[in-house]
Amino acid sequence: MRAAAVKLSADAKSWLESASAWRFLSLCFRLPSRAGRAEIKSLSPRLPKPLRVLAEDVAAVPLKQWEAEFHRVLGAGGVPACASSYDDNALAGRGPMLADIRGFYEAFAYQPEPPPAEVPDHIAVQLDFLAYLAMKVAFARHEGDSEKEETARTAYERFLEQHVHTWVERFQTRLAGSSSVFYSCVVECLCQRVGPASASPCGARGHA
Repeated sequence: MRAAAVKLSADAKSWLESASAWRFLSLCFRLPSRAGRAEIKSLSPRLPKPLRVLAEDVAAVPLKQWEAEFHRVLGAGGVPACASSYDDNALAGRGPMLADIRGFYEAFAYQPEPPPAEVPDHIAVQLDFLAYLAMKVAFARHEGDSEKEETARTAYERFLEQHVHTWVERFQTRLAGSSSVFYSCVVECLCQRVGPASASPCGARGHA
């Protein structure tokens, strides 16, 4: 006997789509692997159309070619992919920023995957955390748990505003100088999703 399909509200579906989008973008900035590419293929049908096209293109890139581009662009001596590298208060040390980021992770029992689990402010980890929170919003919405939904949604908006939005445009500028068509396309989609620096903080930004 087949199990009945779970019916989700339009809002819950939208949050699940956001979770898939952030997860896909996170995978693009991780060290390429067969498992990562397979996951991108599985995520593709659940992505918004612009990201779906990009995901299909990414999945078609030969793994060795992707690995070489990763090491050239984001490897040692390449473009920094951590928020603290773009912090205007870097002279004060990375401690306060990293402590705040870890506080978000610990509050929601989020455990980053290796690699780069040891670098909490790496773009791949930050985007994966947004995916994690978006998933929590979706499930809380589906279960009708308004308290959990509000908690996750508030954290999602705060983390996006305070720890992602603050540096992705500068990251995009640095990647533009690397002459990498691959990463330029990915970071352009990322910036479009995050929203312009002039936008006021609101729940709509970063959400499909």
